[in-house]
Amino acid sequence: MSLLDLKDVVKRYGQHTVLNGVSLTVAKGQIIAVIGRSGSGKSTLLRCVNGLEPIQGGTISFDGTVVNDPGTDLSKLRLHVGIVFQSFNLFPHLSAEENITLAPNVVKGVPLAEARRLAQTVLRKVGLAEKIDAYPDQLSGGQQQCLAIARSLAMAPQLILFDDPELVGAVPKLLEEMARDGMTIMLVTHDIGFACKVADRVAFMHQGRIWEEGPAAATLARPRTPELGSFLSAVLLH
Repeated sequence: MSLLDLKDVVKRYGQHTVLNGVSLTVAKGQIIAVIGRSGSGKSTLLRCVNGLEPIQGGTISFDGTVVNDPGTDLSKLRLHVGIVFQSFNLFPHLSAEENITLAPNVVKGVPLAEARRLAQTVLRKVGLAEKIDAYPDQLSGGQQQCLAIARSLAMAPQLILFDDPELVGAVPKLLEEMARDGMTIMLVTHDIGFACKVADRVAFMHQGRIWEEGPAAATLARPRTPELGSFLSAVLLH
């Protein structure tokens, strides 16, 4: 059963078309890796899925809700669609625990004591149990990323979007565990080996379109288009 459906999505910034008729389906419990050169529209696609960017054409449907419908409550949608940004967007003046408890407590109305227990659970899951009182600037980059993931997990989303995560330290194992737990994940990545190993499907973006899409291992092993073949050759040479 599909959780996310994109049909002929168009996104423009002024006269510049970033997404030019993107269609993609993501099933529940699926991990889909979005790959492609810088500027191909990958990160913009994630922001449109989460309603952070308006689209100029097509439709985006999440679990039956049309994201780009003017009547859609985007704040309610984002309770179910989490996103982990490249910059993590952590609150520097809040501890790890406070970064996690804030949204469940304020947005979902979870009592503070329960939110704190939840923070302990998700911090343990990402390997940061001993950092519960630490502030973001006291954490390494990898630890900050794990904290951002923990914060997203605390909201129990149906779908988590990852914008080019740094696949270092505990992060690859954590994403694999999330996949085994049945979490639906859509991630932009430049790590082809990780995409091949962990993703169920891969979508290759080129010039604002989905150029190829299919089972990850087979698609990456046998590109059907010269464009994907050229991209893989360039990435694997570095």
